[in-house]
Amino acid sequence: MILFHGTNIKIGNIDFDKSRLRTDFGKGFYLSDKLGNARNWAVDKSSISETPTVMRYEIDKTILNDDRISYLRFDSPTIEWLNFVRDNRQKTINGMSNKEPRHSYDIVSGPIANDKVAIAVEKYCREKLTAEETLLEVKAIKNVFQLSMHTQLALSYIQSISFSQYKKQWSEWKNS
Repeated sequence: MILFHGTNIKIGNIDFDKSRLRTDFGKGFYLSDKLGNARNWAVDKSSISETPTVMRYEIDKTILNDDRISYLRFDSPTIEWLNFVRDNRQKTINGMSNKEPRHSYDIVSGPIANDKVAIAVEKYCREKLTAEETLLEVKAIKNVFQLSMHTQLALSYIQSISFSQYKKQWSEWKNS
């Protein structure tokens, strides 16, 4: 399975301590099945002095069927997906640990929501929208999948890594 990560640096070792907090599926390492999506992330993350970089990861496809891996999969935006995203994006949660990620899954996959997700989830958290109204407002991007890895066990399934950096055009894949 080939997945991509858009960034502003060439990544050697994946370090969960450098992962962002309060993301859709919690603190972790996020990948997309769409090269174009990763390129857009790379450009968005880069400033004038940084080079947009897309990392290409070949992942052992048995990861999704291995009994040792705890895997949560969302096939579409549902109320369960919305609540999971809400719980991971909130700063504090009553009765839940503030540690991140706020779950025990090795891997989580599902749809990427559009830019309205942060506003919609905020309204949902403040009970200004129902779950159904929030899902209508979020409207996940069709056919865009994200997979987040949250443990060293999950990372151990990475078989190879290569990268491409943006100059005037995206280059062919170079071996790292």
